[in-house]
Amino acid sequence: MEPPPPPQEQQQQLQLPPRPRSHTVTTTSSSFTANLSASSSTLAYDREFLRTLPGLLMVAEIVLGLLVWTLIAGTEYFLYPAFGWVMFVAVFYWVLTVFFLIIYMTMTYTRIPQVPWTTVGLCFNGSAFILYFIAAIVDASAVTKELDSHNYNSWAASSISLLVGFISVNNSQWTDYSAYTYFQIVTMCDLVMILFFYIVHIFRIYRMLTCISWPLAEFLHYLIGTILLLIASIVAASKSYNLTGLVAGATFGFLATILCVLSIWSSYKVSCITQSTDAAV
Repeated sequence: MEPPPPPQEQQQQLQLPPRPRSHTVTTTSSSFTANLSASSSTLAYDREFLRTLPGLLMVAEIVLGLLVWTLIAGTEYFLYPAFGWVMFVAVFYWVLTVFFLIIYMTMTYTRIPQVPWTTVGLCFNGSAFILYFIAAIVDASAVTKELDSHNYNSWAASSISLLVGFISVNNSQWTDYSAYTYFQIVTMCDLVMILFFYIVHIFRIYRMLTCISWPLAEFLHYLIGTILLLIASIVAASKSYNLTGLVAGATFGFLATILCVLSIWSSYKVSCITQSTDAAV
């Protein structure tokens, strides 16, 4: 006996083609990934901070602090307790200054409002001023000047004058592009060469490279650098048009020129007068 035929609706359902499989893929993300992406998206970078006065002062503190502890590290400071104290102050506050610069550039202080950053900054700068001042007095009183030593004070003063003149011109509105480009190139070249000779004498590199006449090279550097810096300062002063930054840059350029003249005399005294005295003895 044959089975009864299926109803018409069942026949239509049996004749329908199979449905295509869906290619939709479901994914799940953990809470750690979500929190990581959310925190990375909130990271900020304040590019304008370095153009403000606190940012410029902080960069100057980092540069000068780096010079202090690197120059002291090149000497036998561990033999003298006074220089050990100066080294500790310089390294400690240099690291803290770099730390605060990162905090302000990344705007971390906005994500930690519980910390009174204004009070912390005031305490940090106040303590840094007091301890740096004490360290400078200790350092200056503990230095013994040799008979054939160079005038390192004029070197340091001329470096600071060149740096201040460069920053003053760089953060001002230029009235003559070619004139102030020449001024910046001359100041930076002089600053780099002064630091180069500073490192040569601090680390006694001239004892290893005896094939170079270091007194003559130093004398020629200061002679040529002084002439170029004098020309650059005159041009900068004539094109300043009473703008404060440009006038300050030209003024510090003239000050650095005078200090370079003192360095020329110091170099001549060391290379000529001292050597002639030794030969007579």
